[in-house]
Amino acid sequence: MFATWRLLAALLVMLYHFCQYGPPAYAKFAVDLELLTPLLDMFFMVSGFLISVHYADRMKSIADYKIFLIRRLARLYPLHILTLSFFCMVWLAVSAGVVSSRMTETYSLVELINELLLINAWGVSDVLTFNFVSWSLSAEWFCYLLFPAILFVWRKWGVFALIALLVIYTQIMDVLSDAGVTPFSTWMHANTWGAYRVFADFLIGAIVADLASRRLLKIRSHALAWGVFAAAVGYMLTNPSWEYGPILAISFAIYIAAQVEFNAPSTSPFYKPFMPFAAASFGIYLWHPVLASIVIGVAWNRILKPMEIGSFYMAIIAAMILTVLVAVLSARFFEAPVRKTILSFVEKREIKKKKRKAAPVPAE
Repeated sequence: MFATWRLLAALLVMLYHFCQYGPPAYAKFAVDLELLTPLLDMFFMVSGFLISVHYADRMKSIADYKIFLIRRLARLYPLHILTLSFFCMVWLAVSAGVVSSRMTETYSLVELINELLLINAWGVSDVLTFNFVSWSLSAEWFCYLLFPAILFVWRKWGVFALIALLVIYTQIMDVLSDAGVTPFSTWMHANTWGAYRVFADFLIGAIVADLASRRLLKIRSHALAWGVFAAAVGYMLTNPSWEYGPILAISFAIYIAAQVEFNAPSTSPFYKPFMPFAAASFGIYLWHPVLASIVIGVAWNRILKPMEIGSFYMAIIAAMILTVLVAVLSARFFEAPVRKTILSFVEKREIKKKKRKAAPVPAE
């Protein structure tokens, strides 16, 4: 269920960004889609939930933490480097005068280093550059690094301490936003400072993981979970005046879905046709700026539009279909093999280290 929710969120983010390239009517539609911004936060809440479920009881040493970070890097970094390389090539082509583009005006070596180090969402950058959606990877990496702190609080004082930490943290972020320390009207809209926004989402996911694992509600209906999710989306579209309302609504939807997942895992045939696409939701998110540049930026704006062939609507459809196709192929033929190779290499090194330590010391 969570996989399909993340797929929907990735598709909506892609549609939102594609519409920003279009005529005024599409740009206005993109503004309307901003009401669904909490679905992006849902992405990170679900991440916090899943990481907590899978690692809360397994991470008990520095060695476990090291393995955790390696696994997460092996999952995120290869595709990040691949998509980042595309925008580096565009930058080089523009710098050499081969092509012209305004998209590279904010590119710089400093920003490239920030993206390579995955710190571009830590408040060190003023703009989103290169593969602009990579701020979310930077933010997620920030949360992975701080995950032991979340575990420490949870193990020492329990879930209510995590709730207290969340309340205190969000209030501090509100104060910093009001004081102009962070360049956003609210931390919930941050991207260049997105690490601090996503940490709150991650905390919510960890809290939901604890509460849902108690199985206080014996809910087994996937239809009910989808209904609560749809209600949360509907609530977002009403543009409520209380900014925390949509965040709480989607948090409750995740809690209900988690109860269902614990009591009745997603074995329904309904999900099977969507699984190859759901597994590629991360790829859809990272690949869509690349396909937007190629299909909309080049094919549509520079070729088809001047020739008055087709429409922007068709350009969006083509870009979305190609993005999903590329993401599915990337997940299967690039990300999975590279991840397997990295983890195999690390495992072999660890085995060699253990053998060296266990080897008898030669007599003098």
